[in-house]
Amino acid sequence: MVITEAGTDPKVVSLVYVAAFAPDAGQSIGEISQAFAKPAGSDQLQPQPNGFLLLSQKGIDEDFAQDLTPAEKAHLVAAQPKTSGAIFEAKPTAAAWRAKTAWYVVSSNDRMIDPEQEKSMAKQIKAKATVLPSSHVAMLSHPAEVAKVIEEAAANGHRR
Repeated sequence: MVITEAGTDPKVVSLVYVAAFAPDAGQSIGEISQAFAKPAGSDQLQPQPNGFLLLSQKGIDEDFAQDLTPAEKAHLVAAQPKTSGAIFEAKPTAAAWRAKTAWYVVSSNDRMIDPEQEKSMAKQIKAKATVLPSSHVAMLSHPAEVAKVIEEAAANGHRR
């Protein structure tokens, strides 16, 4: 969601989505997710009294980072930042992918975003897609492959 609007900055030459939502301007995550299966991990989001969400330990272990080591999962539980519950209905005012080239890393074992939705978003934004057999955190479980995509995007980015 953040890259979709922040990517409009003139210093950004290309976009890399890694198992991420890619809404258009005026679209919320909730709206673009309606046509896809509800991911198992969404049931593990725990509302906090201040409007933020935390993922349960079970959610991290089984749905968010199921391909990491037990020590890595424990670190994620301990260091997890809160997510604003409002993010799911927020609507970007601009979509950088309309003007800049995009790459998308699809995590085929993602249990936080339906992998079919990831493939659909990659197609919608005309991204060069790479599919990895990964959980939601491909950047942690497949860092070399994700870095390669980022390097390619940095070297080959341009305006559409």
